[in-house]
Amino acid sequence: MRTILSSAVLVLIGCGGGELTIDDSSGADERFTDKGKAVVYGSDDRQDVYAHSDATMRARALQSTVALVSASDVDASNPSNVRLAGATLGQSEGLCAGQRFASDPTAAFCSGTLIDDDLVLTAGHCITTLTECRSTKLVFKYARRSATALEPITSADVFSCASIVARAETSTSQGEVDYAIIRLDRSAAPRFTPAPVRSTTTPLITGRHVGVIGCGSGVPFKIDTGGSVRDPGNGASFEATTDTFGGNSGSGVYDLETFSVAGILVQGDTDYVRRGSCNVVNVCAESGCSGETIVYTHTALAGLCRALPSHRFCGATPNPTPTPTPTGSSLAYQGSLTTNATRNTANRTITLRAGQTLSAGTCNVAGATGTGDTYVRIVSGSTNRTVARNDDSCGQLSFVQFVAPADGDYVLKAGCYAETSCGGTVAWEVR
Repeated sequence: MRTILSSAVLVLIGCGGGELTIDDSSGADERFTDKGKAVVYGSDDRQDVYAHSDATMRARALQSTVALVSASDVDASNPSNVRLAGATLGQSEGLCAGQRFASDPTAAFCSGTLIDDDLVLTAGHCITTLTECRSTKLVFKYARRSATALEPITSADVFSCASIVARAETSTSQGEVDYAIIRLDRSAAPRFTPAPVRSTTTPLITGRHVGVIGCGSGVPFKIDTGGSVRDPGNGASFEATTDTFGGNSGSGVYDLETFSVAGILVQGDTDYVRRGSCNVVNVCAESGCSGETIVYTHTALAGLCRALPSHRFCGATPNPTPTPTPTGSSLAYQGSLTTNATRNTANRTITLRAGQTLSAGTCNVAGATGTGDTYVRIVSGSTNRTVARNDDSCGQLSFVQFVAPADGDYVLKAGCYAETSCGGTVAWEVR
């Protein structure tokens, strides 16, 4: 769906190496297209999180939902008070007076749902390349806590996109296939809780009530529980009457009988229509317009299991003989003139088996510390190619996660941003 272009306005929202090789030569950024517009069916059922009557859906919004925001629009210079750039909805859409949510900020370009400790489910057209992944932040708690205030957001609520685990974007005889599963730069648990996911391939029945949580038109999370299945589809996707907008792309669509994520919102009808010199929300009859297209979650889970078997979703069994954490799980260092941890670094070689996750940094790992602007890099021992790197995951401190695609040695390099000086303890763990 359409990205909400950012402006120079700062909106206060706080009070206080990839696993898949992606071709980055795709040209225009699909996040700035009008793919998947949407509409209101019947009455506008969208509500702010604080105002919704269902406690389970409120919990899903605050614990499992993320806003996808361009990294350049996130100001985390004060880790306890993160700010996002963005115009108001009224400004960005040229709305007429009296339109709902006109004063809301429009920071998000897409939405997503946490489905595992460090995996987020979204639409494939929201993040198409590794370059887009690395320029995206995933923000929890982007929601109103009252009619006049937003939830406070800190750096602990903001994550980076580390890699694209699985992705597809195509039309098939069974319907639309448009999903992406992306790995966060660190585990979101236990601070946040993954949403339950519907894994069965059985279609939803016509008339089944469904709900959506996401950032329609880029605004803070809205909950809509007034939709229903219009067409169960032919296997890959279905149609429903959800009140969703550009920016809802990637939103989790919930089966309201089980409160599990049954689908991913990907496209629909026109958002706004002209009324004189301004725009108003496009309203269709409950049985009118084309319906909103939603990809079944089992379609995305099948892609995940082909790419990287998951204990949670794919029936994989843990290795009965866990590999112990390498001897010496931390390394103290002082650095300067390291040019983003490419020279003059403190190094440690770590042997990984295929599928093991290496988490390392000067923050977010037990024993990790740092002063100054640290930088952490992981390099393949066989190819000398950077497979993961991070700067400023926690303020000026760094944290990175990497899943080994094959058995081998990997070199952890601890250094500093650019030509600055820094130091501390880089710590790591393998799981």
